[in-house]
Amino acid sequence: MPAFPGPRTPAQYLRVGRAFQRSLPEGLEHLRDTYGPVSAFGFGPTRTHFLFGPEANALVMKNQDNFRFSGAYDMLRPIAGDTALVTTDGEANARRRRKARPAFHRGGAEESTRLILASVDETIGRWRPGQRVDVHGELRSAIRSAMLRQFCGERLAAQEPYLVGQLDRVHELMDYPLPQQLIAWKLPGAARRRALDGIAAVEGLIYAEIRRRRRERDPGAARDLISVMLSDDGPAMSDQEVRDMVVSALIAGYDPVGSALGWAVYNSLSTPGVWERLRKEAETAPPGGAVSAAEVRELRYTNQVVQESLRTHPPVVLSPRRCVRGFRYGGHLVPAGGLVAVSEYITHRSPEVWPEPDRFLPERWDTSRDGYRAPGPFEYLPYGYGGRRCVGATIASVLLPAALSRLALRTTLDLRTRHPQYGGIPALIPRDGLFVEVGAAPRTERAGVLTEEVR
Repeated sequence: MPAFPGPRTPAQYLRVGRAFQRSLPEGLEHLRDTYGPVSAFGFGPTRTHFLFGPEANALVMKNQDNFRFSGAYDMLRPIAGDTALVTTDGEANARRRRKARPAFHRGGAEESTRLILASVDETIGRWRPGQRVDVHGELRSAIRSAMLRQFCGERLAAQEPYLVGQLDRVHELMDYPLPQQLIAWKLPGAARRRALDGIAAVEGLIYAEIRRRRRERDPGAARDLISVMLSDDGPAMSDQEVRDMVVSALIAGYDPVGSALGWAVYNSLSTPGVWERLRKEAETAPPGGAVSAAEVRELRYTNQVVQESLRTHPPVVLSPRRCVRGFRYGGHLVPAGGLVAVSEYITHRSPEVWPEPDRFLPERWDTSRDGYRAPGPFEYLPYGYGGRRCVGATIASVLLPAALSRLALRTTLDLRTRHPQYGGIPALIPRDGLFVEVGAAPRTERAGVLTEEVR
């Protein structure tokens, strides 16, 4: 059996490590370009076997019995918790998903979307001509504010400044480059201590709210996530299960969604003609903008832009699993207990799957275009696959085009960040922000009457 491809010499390890230090996508691209679609990197329990491409995605994502989340996301366990969706498998995971579903589907998804869009509208309304803003940071904050209310309820959301400060301590460490983050979680240090103190402060408030609601039999808002997890519908949840669902929903909610919306704005502004077409289509939306799934479906070009942006900048770059049984792939043996990773980012940028993969081409999603080919489920997976698909995918699929449409209708933006650097784990974020200069409010025509948007 041939040795697993990958770095062998100290110099080779150093080059791979430096690539990952610059960004997770750059490290993955270095492995693919240097060692091919199968490679391994790391030492001991963190040694990872990278399998790139749709075939590898299918192997790992379809076979949940052999490829488990348990043991693959240990780095997130101090934050997400022992019972979180991202750290568990099997029936226990499925039971918690079923319990949380009302908060993320149908009425719960609609309420979340409306809350987030209202927060985005409020943020846009504060922008003034000539102002320079970090559009990613501002939109991320708007989404976070709404998600605090929807997941935690109004009582905890009233402490937003404090909660945000504590959550920022966590993200300070989670935004470290991969090699630095792996070391930081293992060894005592200021960043690790700040992150653990931050999550302890957040969970302390959440546990107190859970106990209060149980004691006072206060269900809270009908569809906030705490109330859904404490409801009598379905199996009873322990305090820790409720805490882990709420904390992980927050951490895995506003960062990927804020990142996806920020990259959609960046791609639209950096590609000639896209923002103008978005605005033209937005003018056909109902007064107040598209807010429902049915209304969003009518924004066909906007949806194409979002789909293409999720391809070029997927919210999650890498998906690790721990294999239960050893297996052979590409002529190489992955041992039982080995850490395996597939990459949405590498798949979405693969020239074997996507013509001109590094170009932003919304028209590739136009189903009426000659030669259109729908991607397979393992060629395009911004929200994951099957039973492990992102629990918030329903919200994101409506929110992203709805919010992008509102931005295009209400703002004129001049992109200032031309070559953003990647950062963040697991969400793909612009390391130093995405800055724009706000221009004069656009003039739009509705029902034959020319009007100017009021800020």
